[in-house]
Amino acid sequence: MYNQTMSNLQTYLKLSLSDIKKQPKDKQIEILEELVHYHNRRYFIDNDPIISDEEFDQLTEELRKLKPDSPVLYEIVGEIGEVQHPEPMLSIDKRYSYSDIKKWVESIDTDDFIVEPKYDGMAARYQNGILATRGNGIYGENISGRLPYLKIIGKLPKNPNISVRGEIIIPNSYFQKHLANEYKNPRNAVVGIIKAKQIKPAGIKALQDGGVHFVIYDEAKSLKVKKKDILDEEKWEQILESVLSVDYPLDGVVIKVADKKLREKMGATEHHERWQIAYKLPAEKKITTVVDIKDQVGRTGRITGVAVIEPVELSGATVTNVTLHNYDFVEKSGIDIGCKVEVCRAGEVIPFITKVFKKPKNEPRIYTPPTHCPICNTKVVKNGKYLECPNKNCPARKSQEFEYFFKSLGVEELGLKTIEKFINEFHIQKVTDFYDLKPEQIAQLEGFGEKSAQKIVQNIQNTLNSTITEPQLLQALGIKEIGPATSKILVKKIGFDRLPNATEEEIIENVEGMGPKKARYLLDEIKDKWEIIEDLKKRGLKFKKEETTNKLAGLKFAITGKKGKYSRAELIKLIEQNGGEYKSAVTKDLDYLITGPDAGSKLQKAKELGVKVIDENEFLKMI
Repeated sequence: MYNQTMSNLQTYLKLSLSDIKKQPKDKQIEILEELVHYHNRRYFIDNDPIISDEEFDQLTEELRKLKPDSPVLYEIVGEIGEVQHPEPMLSIDKRYSYSDIKKWVESIDTDDFIVEPKYDGMAARYQNGILATRGNGIYGENISGRLPYLKIIGKLPKNPNISVRGEIIIPNSYFQKHLANEYKNPRNAVVGIIKAKQIKPAGIKALQDGGVHFVIYDEAKSLKVKKKDILDEEKWEQILESVLSVDYPLDGVVIKVADKKLREKMGATEHHERWQIAYKLPAEKKITTVVDIKDQVGRTGRITGVAVIEPVELSGATVTNVTLHNYDFVEKSGIDIGCKVEVCRAGEVIPFITKVFKKPKNEPRIYTPPTHCPICNTKVVKNGKYLECPNKNCPARKSQEFEYFFKSLGVEELGLKTIEKFINEFHIQKVTDFYDLKPEQIAQLEGFGEKSAQKIVQNIQNTLNSTITEPQLLQALGIKEIGPATSKILVKKIGFDRLPNATEEEIIENVEGMGPKKARYLLDEIKDKWEIIEDLKKRGLKFKKEETTNKLAGLKFAITGKKGKYSRAELIKLIEQNGGEYKSAVTKDLDYLITGPDAGSKLQKAKELGVKVIDENEFLKMI
């Protein structure tokens, strides 16, 4: 294995992945093993990679598909040093799509995670005054002599028995300004500065300037997040944008379990730890110019700046607009029309600005944040780091509210442009006006035929005829604090028709994380929008009847362990359909803990609290 002659290797290096795939399976495996082993050594030992990380990952994944147990996939390449690590510094298992991330997160029995950048520097470990490289994962090189000159990002432990891991890395901005003429890239510079016996003058200055950092994992530049936030695609995009917006070379993010006891329980394979994964993002960055900044109004009234930039090609897409998200960023970054900006697009992530090159101080600022709504001219209000239009009848808010309403009810034909056209043509004032539309009216508009007009009207009317649930309609009202989970809780705990008359105490008691201020806002919004419900009822609204029983009424359940016959989501649905209540955490008021294989820390806690433990089969007998 991977012992081909040099001539064979040279031949293999000339092959593209598509060329390799044309070979017989055994030959494909032979070539891929040789190439993966070779490129591993080029990267970790020679510090002279000749292909990109993305190309290497493609070779690795293809080999994994053909021969999952190939020893090459699990070899740890590195130089042997004299410092033995207390536990092996293993690799990180990788994922390449959001759907794979969701599957992994859903399979872990915890609500608490850490997301941090996946740094492209040199991994190291510190304990009791000794700093060592990762080396081959078992032994690393002692580089403690460089420690006094590193800028520590995070805190080094004072307890001599505690070790921490981190990354030695050079900020992109420092590298470009001071080291780009001396080293090929920031990682190459780190190796040259940390491991070389004789450092170049530029490297010595980098140490003196504090330009070489030791960033400690879990502490610095990391975010503590909840499982539900990772599973919400919109919030996941915001998490990624926040984590990736650092001045370091990166090749993705790392998602890890926050609970250290659970990490110990999950353990590791010979190759990687089970409690963390890397989300590989082939991030691409380019510098361009801001040609305009426009203000947009969302359905909740939030006003967002959008930078119009000179078009750039990033990760296979032409980018012309970049959302600025909030006006604190606008003020602090100094972004303006005419500025140069660095724009990043990584994988499935929407483009975002990672760096602003401010204009000279003597140049006047062209763009200023709005004092009035750009659509209805109402004076804006500041809400934290956001600017908002308080006018509920603002045309921009209305059109997006209507779009959200029908999207929540499954009427996909009513996109934003169609809605705006109908508002203008048919003088629509409120969402229920759409229920008065006739096919012959729509068919007269340019771009609509009789069939499409008939389909739109039919799908709108279908929402009245037992196709939607009470929680679905409640969510469709577009109230800021009510998503899918909260709508179900409110309907179940308080009752759909009672919601306008609910009290703040009921909301606070039944909705996790809801304080008096949010509860008051939520109730005010429900009362304000309840006329929509009343109007639909007059039109004959009938809700979809879900098969439910009261077999589990008054009982609270939590779930732990790997999936059996049913997934976690399916078990939660069964609990709720039969009148029970699902809880994410084990507390003393819990009635049952449903366990599967490899049950997590919840099992131990349930035993300590005296909570009854049952398996999936025992649960199914209860219903």
